[in-house]
Amino acid sequence: MDERRATPADLVSIVMRTVGGRPREIRRALESVMANIWRPLEVVIVYQGPDDGQWADMQTLPGAFPALSISVIRNAGLGDRRAENLNIGWEAARGRYLGFLDDDDTLEPRHVELLRKAIEESGRAWAYGQVVLRKEDESLQVVSETRPFRRHAFSLKALWEENFLPIHSFLIDRTRLHEILRSRPFCEELDRSEDWDFLLRLAFRHEPAVLEDFTATYYISTGARNTNLSLTSGAADEVRKRLNLQAWERCELLVEQRKAALIAPLWWAQGYFVTETPQSQDDTPKQATRRTFRQRALRKLIRILERWL
Repeated sequence: MDERRATPADLVSIVMRTVGGRPREIRRALESVMANIWRPLEVVIVYQGPDDGQWADMQTLPGAFPALSISVIRNAGLGDRRAENLNIGWEAARGRYLGFLDDDDTLEPRHVELLRKAIEESGRAWAYGQVVLRKEDESLQVVSETRPFRRHAFSLKALWEENFLPIHSFLIDRTRLHEILRSRPFCEELDRSEDWDFLLRLAFRHEPAVLEDFTATYYISTGARNTNLSLTSGAADEVRKRLNLQAWERCELLVEQRKAALIAPLWWAQGYFVTETPQSQDDTPKQATRRTFRQRALRKLIRILERWL
């Protein structure tokens, strides 16, 4: 299909955020998108940083990948605006289907095709595939490979406890989303766990289609390549660590508040998502049996409701 004639209904958009500083990695990421067999396909790059040499380099990317439709947007804001960058890309993307890719990660050639097919066949609002974790050195040579994110089935309760879905593992059909998720859905108060916060709200309302296929790779560098703008101000290591810890603590509190707000209207959710009180040694066998029965009944109800919320 001619991408110049593509309509939003045909188009898949991939939003990529970057603060620069990783020219090799971003080109590797774009090569992986270009290798995807699905067309039409576009990439929206949101660069946060100054009008300098890195911004000039970003503007060369559309010409460096002529087979791929690429638009580059600059966010001149200061500080860590990772959630805002995602929202900017979300608003600029033209496609009905939307996915994400950080500038140092990659997609497999059938990532988009398989996820889009899973959405269409299931009628669901989103789908995700499995992700490989690779550690690499400064020369981008892989030093280890594991599969810690793998899940054979989706569990909202498991996601409630930890985020096992890297941001590039999923694809969304924006036309099927609940109305509160359709515009700028990332919480801009968060500079950590912004993807987890979004996924909690997404999964609370929409059950995903799950692929067994490994369709993406998550890279971790063993070297020093931190491009977090909130931590790269020349501060000493101890100051940086303290700022990082404070940021995580603040964002953890915000995510916990989000969880509480999600389950507040649902009486049945309190006993499912909130850690259960340990059984008292003073319980009689009858009390213990009643508690076990209530828990089984509640879990069964949850499994039903998780499908229809």
